[in-house]
Amino acid sequence: MKKLLFKISIDISIYRPSFLKDGNDTQTFRVNVRLHRFGAKFPGTFPDISRPEPIGFYSVNESREFENNAKNLRFLWLPSPSEMPLDLNAGIENVQRKSIDPDYFDIYHICQFIYNHQEHLRTSSTGQMELLADFVTFRGVLRQIMCTPYQRNRDYRLMATCLNGTTYISKVETSDQRSQAMQMTRREMDMCSWGFKFEQYCTTPHPDKPPVTNAPVNESQEFACVYRSKLNGLRLIYGAEMDCIKSDVYVDLKDPEQLRLAEFVELKTSAYKMTQRQQQTFVNYKSLNWWSQSFLVGIDTIITGLRDDNGLVHDIKEYSVRELHRHKPWSSAATGTFLSNFLHELKAIMHRINDSNAVVMIDYKPALNKIKYSVLRGPDVKPILPEWYRQMMQGSSISIAGSV
Repeated sequence: MKKLLFKISIDISIYRPSFLKDGNDTQTFRVNVRLHRFGAKFPGTFPDISRPEPIGFYSVNESREFENNAKNLRFLWLPSPSEMPLDLNAGIENVQRKSIDPDYFDIYHICQFIYNHQEHLRTSSTGQMELLADFVTFRGVLRQIMCTPYQRNRDYRLMATCLNGTTYISKVETSDQRSQAMQMTRREMDMCSWGFKFEQYCTTPHPDKPPVTNAPVNESQEFACVYRSKLNGLRLIYGAEMDCIKSDVYVDLKDPEQLRLAEFVELKTSAYKMTQRQQQTFVNYKSLNWWSQSFLVGIDTIITGLRDDNGLVHDIKEYSVRELHRHKPWSSAATGTFLSNFLHELKAIMHRINDSNAVVMIDYKPALNKIKYSVLRGPDVKPILPEWYRQMMQGSSISIAGSV
């Protein structure tokens, strides 16, 4: 089949069923969402997991379109102490904020990646295409699942479907999350933009040239890697947005060896001179999110801009991911165990359903201490996977509208 080398326009909307009622149309995941509580000793060990292996990459352009290249790859360039403080509000009036993506947007992009890299597929005895993975998803989904035992305040919703033995999982907004997003103040939006501005100060497309920091920040542009890993016998493929590579020379990611050895770094901002409450929040929650996010893609270093309430970065601090989980009230072993339990349970559910057209809606509400799921079928249910991808996986010739 010819490789997909052009952009694809998508217009999708998720079916949000209003007829589902708790207890009538939902079932419960057989997992213990309170596997561990803060501060207690976790009796188990981290489940067997392989180091994440990058198998490819892609870019998302300013129009939020997939591009099969490394155009948006950035390299680390740390500011010197003489450049402090960094003003994260500089040019904020011209920032190009990211629009709200349609549901299943992430899955469409990873489907486009797989289309362009069919070396990861094999043909079955029936002529269908098979992906050598039990699950395809995104790092953000895996991180959210891992943190469930400690999540007391935020709900989440995941949608899953199974095709040719592989389950695809996408995150969608809950009604509470949509409401919070719509009610964000200008101050809150500006604070969200501070992280993008910090990235502009610290990254460059050319490792031998300093960053350009006086151009408007475009929050829509991304660079992503696709990883392969194995967790307790489950084969995982997942995408992840990556901030930058630490290297003094250009890295050609088309070379599999250079891709494998690339030293990616995560960039964050955090409070300068934390209050006692901020310190407690960091210990209990933020450090957990930072650790799990970096652990899933094999990142060893998190570089943090320490900023005040006015958006001025006064110092830069490095965190070792290998050390970040130590002496915390949460357990890294518990997060890995819960992720394994969740995915094994979901695989069993999808096997029982045995319907490639069914969509499973998974809801976690902290107040219930349970994860519920509902099986959605019928013509009104919007499929997670694009039709052209299904055709490809069925071994059929496909035609996709687009422009070079």
